[in-house]
Amino acid sequence: MKKNLIIAACLAGLFVLAFCVANSGGAKEKPLPAPRIGIVSVRDVFDNCTLKVATEKELAAEGESRYADIKKMEQDIENEKNALTKLKEDNPEYMLSLKALMMKQSQFEAEKEFYQQDLTVKEMRGKEKIYRKILESVAEVAKEKGMNMIINRDDNYLNQPESSPPAQNPTDLILTTRTHKLLYYDKEYDMTQDVLVNLNNKALKK
Repeated sequence: MKKNLIIAACLAGLFVLAFCVANSGGAKEKPLPAPRIGIVSVRDVFDNCTLKVATEKELAAEGESRYADIKKMEQDIENEKNALTKLKEDNPEYMLSLKALMMKQSQFEAEKEFYQQDLTVKEMRGKEKIYRKILESVAEVAKEKGMNMIINRDDNYLNQPESSPPAQNPTDLILTTRTHKLLYYDKEYDMTQDVLVNLNNKALKK
């Protein structure tokens, strides 16, 4: 009987000790600070940043150069077609000219398709680069202002009717209401202009 009491007392002591250790460990954990949330319109920053203007200008210049190349190839093909019509089919040069013309036409179509795809990919990569730069500026401005969470301002015709076209059908309305996440915010927490200035200033330094 006495032995059982001793064992029970030891177990109770161990339980109390474990409880105290657990509580003391929890007390040492640093509580998380209250979240400080900022708002940024990525679309506004993207549409108004100098990086977008520079990227579009570069793509436009390359597009014009490619277009000039295509037009020259097209004109060369037309010239060869006209020259071919002046040859008789029994002329030995006719088949050679026809073969050269067909090969040039195939090359023309391939070049045109390649140019279109290449410019599309470059446009996509350019937008990705701008978006990454925007994220970098968002992080920098957030740290400067002591923010620890940034939410994208999802503008649409319901909350920004002056800048977004209305829904054209019920599907557009349903899609808008389902994807609209930011229902309200205090404009004092909007850092869009600060992020835009940060992004443009970094672009000027390069």
